[in-house]
Amino acid sequence: KAHIGLYVDSAGTALPERYNPMLFSTDTRTWNDLNGDDVAQENELGPPTNRSFGQRSSRNMDPDLERPYQTVWNVALNHELLSNLGVAVTYTQRNFYKLNLLRNLAIPDSEYTLFEVADPRGNGEMLPVHSINRPVFGLVDQIDTNSTENSQFYRGVDLSFNWRFNGASVFGGTSTGHSIALTCETDSPNNLRFCDESQHDIPLLTSFKLSGTVPLPFAFQVSGVYKSQPGAERSIGYQVTRSLVPQLTQASVTVRLNEPGTEYNDRINQLDVTFARNFRYGRLVMRPELAMFNAFNAAPVLTQTNVFGPNLGQVTSILNARMLRAGMLV
Repeated sequence: KAHIGLYVDSAGTALPERYNPMLFSTDTRTWNDLNGDDVAQENELGPPTNRSFGQRSSRNMDPDLERPYQTVWNVALNHELLSNLGVAVTYTQRNFYKLNLLRNLAIPDSEYTLFEVADPRGNGEMLPVHSINRPVFGLVDQIDTNSTENSQFYRGVDLSFNWRFNGASVFGGTSTGHSIALTCETDSPNNLRFCDESQHDIPLLTSFKLSGTVPLPFAFQVSGVYKSQPGAERSIGYQVTRSLVPQLTQASVTVRLNEPGTEYNDRINQLDVTFARNFRYGRLVMRPELAMFNAFNAAPVLTQTNVFGPNLGQVTSILNARMLRAGMLV
């Protein structure tokens, strides 16, 4: 089998809402009731905390903006190895084009000054930190356009099987692949570090899934899903402030420390099992079910603190604990 397709991004109402002059905004003021009448007069209000209150954001659309799109193609080979046992292997490639890019025309790259700070990991490396020149700091003139340099693609191989025997059915397979992104056309030179993932060893990650239904004696049946998938990639950031770079105009700049594809959260292995049986009373069918989610009560780390410092690696969420659910289908 072979397939090729072209898919455009969905815009919906989000695109025009960016530029709509009808907007909702808030401002928080301090209030000192000087005359004690419990009514806020203008001379009793402190200065605004939202400098753009009531103003449309300085964000516009490039008149030549085009809709981003993707091309996908795959080639698959299916084969029946034995009676009621089929296998398949599929190669897939997905390419992304005309990616969106938000630029601030008021602060071009020439308005940044480069400084360097020592890598906090003590490896002797110096990290680049770009400070916005003070005369243009805070200026905003944003435009949504298409990147002419950024790109992204995915390549992967899927293996699957489908087996039916004695009233049971089992499905499963693996998916192995990786996604590579090039994002070196950016609104800030502080985002250039590791912007070309093709220059790094991004590993191929494999997911595995097995599901099926098996009949049991006395008309009972058990079904289950086992899945094993890699954890999300970790991007370790180092927050540089004026205490490290006194000339820094911004309050802080975050510099990525680890190379892409080097650190991931825990692998997620989860088993869900359901026991059920049908009871018939004339035309009435009742199906009680008892389901167990995360039967192994596994607790892999899903998210953790990725900011370099004393809290680096602090767990913020894990897989939900084992849970039972009883239900009835009538």
